[in-house]
Amino acid sequence: MPDPFIKNLSIMTPDEKALISEKKVLVVGCGGLGGANAEILCRSGFCHLTFVDGDRFEGSNMNRQLLCTTETMGTFKAEAAAERARLINPDIDVKAVVGLFNESNARKLVSGMDIVIDALDNVQTRLLLEDTCETENVPLIHGAVSGWQLQVAVCMPGSRVLHQLYANKTSGAGSDVPGGVAINVSACASFQISEAIKLLLGRENVLINKVFFFDLIDKESIVLDFNTENRYPVFTNE
Repeated sequence: MPDPFIKNLSIMTPDEKALISEKKVLVVGCGGLGGANAEILCRSGFCHLTFVDGDRFEGSNMNRQLLCTTETMGTFKAEAAAERARLINPDIDVKAVVGLFNESNARKLVSGMDIVIDALDNVQTRLLLEDTCETENVPLIHGAVSGWQLQVAVCMPGSRVLHQLYANKTSGAGSDVPGGVAINVSACASFQISEAIKLLLGRENVLINKVFFFDLIDKESIVLDFNTENRYPVFTNE
């Protein structure tokens, strides 16, 4: 069978393509952002993936969570992500962890990973994830959405980007902020994986310790650099 990922050579060299296939990626949260990340990671040639989520699909997930279908309704999201990965690439090394990311399993899950994807829906767990990535010296790719807007950040160990970003909003899941829809979770996940690929391949123009905000309706973008005093509204939902 011809290499199904051969056209990825339009954005990377054969050596880079081989390198991507060796990298270990942890995706924490398998809802809207996590499901979109799972799809793009597999099709980008990543072959070592771990998905973490303790929730099951329910009806309200259908509008934005790509892995939510009439067939997967009621099933565990992490297992659906792993099954989707196997359908795309039967040779993939994939693991589903059914359970919440918490203090008892955080270090074990992050240890040994090359990069971690934040697809969570609450601030407290995001901050724990950043703390753990710092302890284990693993880069974290953050993503969050709200309505027509999205934000993405590349958090290097020790940068404390998320702790600064959410300094004034450290509890709850942002129930006062509109949640995601299919268009923004898909766009946000695309930005997240593009930053992950650039970082892992040593490319330039990576959002290292910066936050990218984009409004899909106004097509306005802002890059927040934590060397400045500027602060903008932040999103807590996935």
